[in-house]
Amino acid sequence: MAFSWSYPQHAHPAYWGPVTAQANFCEEDYVLTSYIAEVVNTLSNLTYLLYAYHGIKSNANHKDAILRNLPYLGIAGVGLGSSIFHATLKNYTQWCDDLSMLIATATVLHRVFTFDKSLSLTVTSGLLITLLMTVFSTWHCITDELTMHSVLFGLMIATIGLKTRSIISSRVSNPLIKAQVFKLCTWGSVIFVTGFAIWNVDNAICGTLTGWKRQVGMPWSFLLELHGWWHVFTGAGAYIFIALVEYLTSEDAGKPLGGRFAFPVGWLVDGEAGKEKVEANGNGHLNGHANGHANGHANGVAKANSAVKANGSNGKAIGNGNAKKNL
Repeated sequence: MAFSWSYPQHAHPAYWGPVTAQANFCEEDYVLTSYIAEVVNTLSNLTYLLYAYHGIKSNANHKDAILRNLPYLGIAGVGLGSSIFHATLKNYTQWCDDLSMLIATATVLHRVFTFDKSLSLTVTSGLLITLLMTVFSTWHCITDELTMHSVLFGLMIATIGLKTRSIISSRVSNPLIKAQVFKLCTWGSVIFVTGFAIWNVDNAICGTLTGWKRQVGMPWSFLLELHGWWHVFTGAGAYIFIALVEYLTSEDAGKPLGGRFAFPVGWLVDGEAGKEKVEANGNGHLNGHANGHANGHANGVAKANSAVKANGSNGKAIGNGNAKKNL
């Protein structure tokens, strides 16, 4: 194709040594440089880091920023761990990728179950989850197995999903806002599942994709590195859920979504939905309070005036009576 260059006949010497990871992906190893095994799969992890940066930056002025930022630090860890793995493709760096996924999910799990609990219970729960993750991670590294890793990851995701739905029902009463929140949940799921489907396509037809890549040449072939798209889609899907959990577990729960979220949320939902009703209710409350106060004040003045007039009439009548009697 125009403005493209061909793949080299032989890969560059591997700076990190022979590939020893259990998982190797469709992107050809060391075709661009000796220092990065899979360039596209490594660089596409910037998606996680950019979303983490946006979330942490938006929490700069919150008093509880440390707790709010734990999930964002988690997805930043996913981006770093995955990039290290794809750059080296070593058995021990694969642990960075595997375990960072569990740690990031554990931070969200901790948030949805402790946001309304006492500080002592929050800290205790955090320490307990940390201990369990440490024990499992140690066992995972020693045995070098993948099945229980996938099972645990799936169970935590399902638990977070169920708990999030219950939080939406209890903390978002405005039906217009609730509809937007559920719509965002749906889109987050669709984006995440789309990324998973793309990854499976990458595995299923790797040979065909490799032929197409070599035919079109670089950099156009980078668009066919589907595992890289898995990083982009899952990064966006994970961010949507983390930001939504932050919204639901904060003082903003139940308010219009506004512009607090990063791309692509603004394209998916109406951040102003429900705002009119919220403002109307607020104005109604203020007007009702003001009218009640004004009416109460007016009634009080009227009663006072009536009392004054009544006392004046009585005084006048008594005065006239006494005058007549004296006469």
